[in-house]
Amino acid sequence: MTPPQVRPIDRWFIDEVLPRERSYLDYARRLVRSDDEAGDVVQEVYAKLFTLDGWTAIANPPGYVMRMIHNLAIERVRQARVVTMQPLPAPVLFDIADDTPDSFRIVAAQTQMVRVQQAIAALPERCRVALVRRRFAEETPREIASDLGISVSTFEKRLARAVELLTHALTPQNRCLEEQPADEREKVLF
Repeated sequence: MTPPQVRPIDRWFIDEVLPRERSYLDYARRLVRSDDEAGDVVQEVYAKLFTLDGWTAIANPPGYVMRMIHNLAIERVRQARVVTMQPLPAPVLFDIADDTPDSFRIVAAQTQMVRVQQAIAALPERCRVALVRRRFAEETPREIASDLGISVSTFEKRLARAVELLTHALTPQNRCLEEQPADEREKVLF
């Protein structure tokens, strides 16, 4: 017997929605004021999630589920035609993970950007011009070659050399070589 396959929506549901089930139940309980009905609301929201066509486009699944719970609870109150004088609580901001980078990642990215800029500046001029115009200015190889008065093949060789030198300069093992005296670096490289 073959094991059942896990569909992408099942994996998404398991990873993004299900871990926060307790907070969904607590929120639904505050809205409908009944444990049984809170469970029904959450289960109905889960069922609706599996019928969504655009589930991959949901940027914040926990927030989306909370909004669905809120809307369903309001719908149930309206259907019951029970007029309560107590207002429904506003959506509570839960401790949902913030996707913005932390200070370490920001500093690391800034450091990496400085290294890239230095590595590009250290490229031979012909290679640097080819790389910058193709990768950053997004000009076509034919335009650049024509403007520089060279063949497309020569341009492509310069671009390939620039990428090779840039990759070599940014490889972590090569940073140790940069710290060595020049004569020792040549021994290692050649």
